[in-house]
Amino acid sequence: MTELLSDICALAKECGAMILDRSSLTEVDDKGTDSNLVTNMDIRVQNHIAKRALALLPDSRIVGEEGGHQDTTATTYTWVIDPIDGTSNYVRDIGCSVISIGLFKDGAPYAGVVYNPYRDELFSAELGNGAFLNGKKIEVSTRDFSHGHLCSAMSLYKKEYAPPCFRIIEKVYAESDDLRRMGAAAYELCMLAAGRVELYFEIRLSPWDAAAAYPIITEAGGYIECLHQKGFPLDRPFPLIAANSKESFARLKEIVLSEIPVMPYDERI
Repeated sequence: MTELLSDICALAKECGAMILDRSSLTEVDDKGTDSNLVTNMDIRVQNHIAKRALALLPDSRIVGEEGGHQDTTATTYTWVIDPIDGTSNYVRDIGCSVISIGLFKDGAPYAGVVYNPYRDELFSAELGNGAFLNGKKIEVSTRDFSHGHLCSAMSLYKKEYAPPCFRIIEKVYAESDDLRRMGAAAYELCMLAAGRVELYFEIRLSPWDAAAAYPIITEAGGYIECLHQKGFPLDRPFPLIAANSKESFARLKEIVLSEIPVMPYDERI
């Protein structure tokens, strides 16, 4: 593990300790819909990560869920931060929320750290150096499509996009083993990297939902793609699919494209 990745891991653990202290959770608000929540802890954690990240790489830029978006083309490094992925879970004290810190280099995913403080699970990867869970190398599973578990969701913040999600889930469910819905995209993607699930689809993710998990999946031997996009965009939401094998990825993509053959929206963050 490089010194930089080690520093990011330590930072994620610091933030995990912060969110476990629920006595500091004092404010809950929404961001336009009742389902899209933000708390004072989201803001506090993002500010802490941004301050430390900019100290690690002074010429870098920040893209964060809770604001602070900056020009992402004028520098080599860009941090993509989700301070609490699974805020609704966090507000309800469900115990399934993670800190997600992604680092892009020259516009592409380079390193990622996702930390689940409830289970003390630290997922990490850096381009070319493998993927790890608590320091132990991880790989995607070898299960085929018919034995795969799908993680998915129904476009919670934009429910007008839900109908094709239900149809895709129904089609995949008919050919696979089972379905999981955990309410934290970064964690679900890391579960795929660790070999616990095999398939992933969401019709609308924001960059911070997947930026950290993207290199973790690829370094674990998995396949992941932002559909109808060139590369990984940092200025818009996108549909995303992932799978443990080339064959399962191809079948999942075929099913998804049968329902959303073109980009279903034109939005910017």
